[in-house]
Formats: sequence, C-alpha cells, structure tokens
Amino acid sequence: MLILFDIDGTILTSEGVGIRSIEQAAGQLFGKSCSLDGIQVGGRLDPLIWEDVCEKYGKENTEVLHEKFRGIYFEILKANLETCTVQVLPGVQQLLKACNALDNVTMGLVTGNYQETGLMKLVAAGIDTTMFVANAWGTDGTARMHLPPVAIAQHAKDEAVVLIGDTVHDVTSGQSAGCKVIAVCTGSHDCVTLSASKPDLLLEDLSDMEAVLHWIFNSQNQ
Repeated sequence: MLILFDIDGTILTSEGVGIRSIEQAAGQLFGKSCSLDGIQVGGRLDPLIWEDVCEKYGKENTEVLHEKFRGIYFEILKANLETCTVQVLPGVQQLLKACNALDNVTMGLVTGNYQETGLMKLVAAGIDTTMFVANAWGTDGTARMHLPPVAIAQHAKDEAVVLIGDTVHDVTSGQSAGCKVIAVCTGSHDCVTLSASKPDLLLEDLSDMEAVLHWIFNSQNQ
C-alpha cells in the first residue's frame, strides 16, 4: 500500500507563511510591494504561482529570474518560519506514526511546494521527513495531474495507492492517476467544494485515525 500526502492544509498549517514569503520575495526582486491577490494559490504548483506573479507585474519569467526567486523565497521562508507557529493538523501525527510502523505501507508526498521549501515546512512542524520515500514536488510537472504518477513510479510494488489532500486539485489529480482519494476540509477548499469533486472519502479532518486506517485498507475492495 502506498499512501501519498499533500503538505499545506493536509499535514500542516502555517499562518499563510508561504504566501507571505512569496510576496516578499517577489517584492525584493521587483523593487516594489507585491501581492498574490487575484492569483489562485490552493493546490497549485509553486512555479505556476510564480508565473502568475510575473504576468501580474509585467515581468518575463525567464529561467534565470525563476531561480533567483526560488533562492530568495527559500531564505525569506526560512526566516519567517522562525517567527510563526506551524501546526500539525488533527490526527496527522498519529496517522503518520501508525503508517510508519506498518511493514506493508510506504508513504510519500505529492505537493506543489519546491522540494527545499516543502521539507523545511515539515521540519518546522516537527515531522520526520525520512518517513516519506516516494515524493513528487512542484517542479516535477507543469500541472498538478503530472505529480501523482511521479511519486507512484518511485514505488516499485504494484499496489493500491491512496492520496490524501485538501483541494479539488488533489482529488482530480489523484483519481486521474488511479488513486483512491481522501479529501479533508482542513485547507483552502471547503467541504461543499470538495464534495462536488467527488472524492472517494470526504472528512472534516483526520482526527479519527483508526477509522481512516480502516477505510484505507478496505478501499481496495470498494
């Protein structure tokens, strides 16, 4: 069994520090105040968010500019994480611990974050990142639907895959890759929006860890 987790809004919440840090990094590069207002963020890839920032402020998104932004964003996020509270969402620590203890479970990450910033958020939340061995990051595709297959390909066994996320993008990308999808209402998309995307299981949160595990291991027969 392969279980894939999104990060922001699924594993943890960090007081909007990612958005704030992107705005500050763009402001530093462009020499003026920048805002992500009007730019869709939840469930999207960081490189695509950056493309939208460049378009909004009339900048050509070259590879050189993108790499400069990525480096500045990393440093700003690192500093900002030291001044905010990163909280692990209900039930997540218990679920991760339980899954990590099972010999027949492999865990991975499917996230729009850059690898270095996604890992940094997890570390700030006190989560052991070595648990996740089949991962896909925001630079591993040009659309969210490209990411789950990247993570799945790193898992040698031909087994069932469950993806857990908090946005419609998690649901649609996971199901397009053949995953069973659990959607949790702990992030940027509310329960009504998530329900319309028809996840295999919709939960307020992951607090009932035993029920979540029971569903995961019985989802293969559903």
